[in-house]
Amino acid sequence: MKAFKADTKQQQMIKEFFREETTYCPTHVLSTAVGIILASISFILLIIPFLEWGADMQMIIVFGFALFAMGIFIYASKYAVLNETLTKRVVKIPDLTRYLPVNRMQLTIFRIRMILKPCAICTALVIALRCILSYALHGSLSVWDFVFPLVFMICWPVVNELTRY
Repeated sequence: MKAFKADTKQQQMIKEFFREETTYCPTHVLSTAVGIILASISFILLIIPFLEWGADMQMIIVFGFALFAMGIFIYASKYAVLNETLTKRVVKIPDLTRYLPVNRMQLTIFRIRMILKPCAICTALVIALRCILSYALHGSLSVWDFVFPLVFMICWPVVNELTRY
């Protein structure tokens, strides 16, 4: 089994590639904006503490996690496909980077790093707000206030990104 280790030279080359290729790409800006908007809307639903979950609230929380996952998926799509502005065709990023001295595993590591940072920040905010609300409303914390955000806001987007290609 190959080591899942990042090569700094190749990572820098991929970062420079994305900096040059997506400067004037309108779909890059659109996917970033839509992803951030969906993830922000899901925050309202995700800060509800676990002890408040009733039969009615469970579907709302599941909808919140699905909305967050959809927002991150749209946000991460800017690292998977690129729309050419003149020909209006969609090109996959591995097809564009096949002439760079970068292997596919390094591209996957780059994509995971790019989505892991916003996911980690969002997860930390949701866990902190859930703990504050849970302690304020009930005077106690539940282990599920930590487990659900970690699984559905970090593990699920990373596994989804691993299976993209």
